Amino acid sequence: MGYYIEMKESKFFVPTQYTGRVFAMTQEQSYYFQLDSDGNITELEFIGEKLGNDFMVFQSIAPYVQDGSYIWMIGEDGKQWRWVFQSGTCKEIKAKVEWPDE
Repeated sequence: MGYYIEMKESKFFVPTQYTGRVFAMTQEQSYYFQLDSDGNITELEFIGEKLGNDFMVFQSIAPYVQDGSYIWMIGEDGKQWRWVFQSGTCKEIKAKVEWPDE
């Protein structure tokens, strides 16, 4: 049994010169990449149900992903995080939800 996740939002871009490499590195993963008319990866869609080695996959392709790209996920238990791409790396940033005082 796995941990179910859902993608809430993403901002994701890979330039044309790296799309083939990214596709090859992410075969059989739970993501579908969409291309624009120039061949850049401009969007991704999560098509799976469970968390596997997703973070490791994104760490491996991080050198090809444009800085400022991110993927916002939420787990079955309500936990939220983003995988953020900057300077050729991917970091996991956990959300901190706070309720204001009434």
